[in-house]
Amino acid sequence: MSLFLEALKLSMDEALPGPTSENGDSLVKVKEEDPTWEQMCSFQESSCDTRELSRLRFRQFCYQEVTGPREALAQLQELCHQWLRPETHSKEEILELLVLEQFLTILPEELQARVQACHLESRKDVVTMLENLQKDTGDPEQQISLKMEEEAIQALVTEERPPWSLAHRSPCGNSAQEKVTNTSPVAEEVVTKYALFNAKQETSEELQHSADVSGIPSRDCVPQPPCCTSVHTDKTVPHLNTLKDRHPGDLWAQMHISSLEYAAGDMMRKGRKKDKARVSELLQGLAFSGDSDVEEDNKLEAYHAQKKLRLSNVPEKNWTKRDIKPNFPSWLALDSGLLNLKNEKLNPVELFELFFDDEVFNLIVNETNNYASQKNVNLEVTVQEVRCVFGILLLSGFVRRPRRGMYWEISDADQNLVRDAIRRDRFELIFSYLHFADNSHLDQKDKFTKLRPLIKQMNRNFLLYAPLEEYYYFDKTMCECFDSDQFLNGKPIRIGYKIWCGTTTQGYLVWFEPYQEESMVTVDKDLDLGLGGNLVMHFADVLLERGQYPYHLCFDSFFTSIKLVSALKKKGVRATGTIRENRTEKCPLMNVEHMRKMKKGYFDFRVEENEEVILCRWHGDGIISLCSNAVGIEPASELSCSDEEEIHQIAQPSIVKLYGECREGVSKMDQIISKYRVRVRNKKWYSVLVSYIIDVAMNNAWQLHRTCNPGTSLDLLDFRKYVAHFYLEHNANPSD
Repeated sequence: MSLFLEALKLSMDEALPGPTSENGDSLVKVKEEDPTWEQMCSFQESSCDTRELSRLRFRQFCYQEVTGPREALAQLQELCHQWLRPETHSKEEILELLVLEQFLTILPEELQARVQACHLESRKDVVTMLENLQKDTGDPEQQISLKMEEEAIQALVTEERPPWSLAHRSPCGNSAQEKVTNTSPVAEEVVTKYALFNAKQETSEELQHSADVSGIPSRDCVPQPPCCTSVHTDKTVPHLNTLKDRHPGDLWAQMHISSLEYAAGDMMRKGRKKDKARVSELLQGLAFSGDSDVEEDNKLEAYHAQKKLRLSNVPEKNWTKRDIKPNFPSWLALDSGLLNLKNEKLNPVELFELFFDDEVFNLIVNETNNYASQKNVNLEVTVQEVRCVFGILLLSGFVRRPRRGMYWEISDADQNLVRDAIRRDRFELIFSYLHFADNSHLDQKDKFTKLRPLIKQMNRNFLLYAPLEEYYYFDKTMCECFDSDQFLNGKPIRIGYKIWCGTTTQGYLVWFEPYQEESMVTVDKDLDLGLGGNLVMHFADVLLERGQYPYHLCFDSFFTSIKLVSALKKKGVRATGTIRENRTEKCPLMNVEHMRKMKKGYFDFRVEENEEVILCRWHGDGIISLCSNAVGIEPASELSCSDEEEIHQIAQPSIVKLYGECREGVSKMDQIISKYRVRVRNKKWYSVLVSYIIDVAMNNAWQLHRTCNPGTSLDLLDFRKYVAHFYLEHNANPSD
């Protein structure tokens, strides 16, 4: 706190040497300064200002200002080092500063002003002072408030103060007296801090006005007592404006004025929030350029105008405590496609080739030969050879070797199949030129354009033979790749390529799309659902291609919003998902902290009357909030719960039970794929994605096999081994 006060005092001593106002009155009494004194103090003042600016930037730093977590952490570390100066201050001094700063922010405004007026620099002194004050007066806050009002009136009447006193004002209008000893016999100044606070408020008036119009509460909207402040404001603002106009290109002057405008009152404001407009203006003041703020102001005005228009189009929510009354038709669809597959009694190879059909193999052969010819290589690969390559890739999932060349070196049953099917050099040549798109016709906006033809074809086949079910789960998963910078917490594979996917409850993949910054998914932009909502809407459209059935989609809190659930309802699609607290649209549910004190099984719920959407918060093993347009509380069931070595039954709403049954779809798929994953890869970056697609196709084929043969189905290992051995045995080249 002492560093902050020192920097603010020195800043005010330098900032206001401007002319008087038009009526001749002046708040500032200025004597000519000795240039020698300026030179002596310039280094000290610059150092204090730098520390204070570093403190402000450290406290108001936003993650969006940098490009990544590493840079954000480095920037915070540098700002903290510039502010606290660990090379010159001990650990105890730094700890004292931080604790005292935080303590002052939680005090009432009257007590804050009182403590600061006493120049207390230790926690012990502050506590002692407050305890003594409490003993002397029964109600310290009321007594201090009355005294502050008297001093405020006196400060407004008195136009000049002796050089050794400084009238100090908090943002709420409470004043105290602060003694300052001027070390210079030549330079004496009298500055009213109350005027500085009002100057700061006036300079941010435009931002406050735009925030009020947009419906967003302003950060600086602190209740002010009814008192006359126009004189001080009118006198101080010209000084700041004159100083800016006098040095339009002086970068240090811009930083100096910014420190005065933003430092005043900042230590005493409760509930500080990150105001993007304010931080942006501060950073602009710190920028080393002489540009004006017109462009930034225009951007802010356009942003607030757009946000105001968007908010005006949102109807008011009307929440009522009742159960939902959905009007969706019952699920009566018959899966004729699955019945046909059961009647055909397909073997594992035929099931696998429902997805990697002749069209897909021909695509791979044509694009591989085309790519080889572009490299002046006469490859002339055939579909038979590509199937041999696929046989080796599938074999690598359950017969693992440190090097893929060892599949031709070691003599055993599986290796003999490989050696008899294709020569090693031929395999290496084909595998190195394996291609899936024409390089002369690539979409540069699509990160996965070299795999796009394969992705489209596989998605078409996955949907065509997917079991026609009522419930589906949409989530994100990972394709393992240690060269990727994408990270996904809570998954078995955390580093790789993030993939959006929709599955059945048993883990059959219906649709997938690799993640990229500019999504290739096209939806109605007017809905304004964000990335997650757009992906769910696209998956709903994919399902509706099979027929207008009342599908039920489940998804987690990354995707869920009331707007998304309502949009799906208009499509005739039921939806249920967990929802985040900041997306509940002011639904008056019991808050999480209060609900934790209730017994397990307690729940609260509300229905939005206009959209017929329910929100439910339930206390189970934890607190979970859900949103749905199709399922509500009834029929409630009972769930066994253990608590302190005691097992008892708790209530479970229907919405909670349904979500728990559906949410395992993607996890089941990940579990199946992870058992026998393709291990052979080449140097191309998309090789891991090709392997992932092969493993997913094997998972889907096995899912169909289990459904068609419920009593005599093969396990996953035998199913995969059957396909791999068939490709190696029946596609061998006799000349090899």
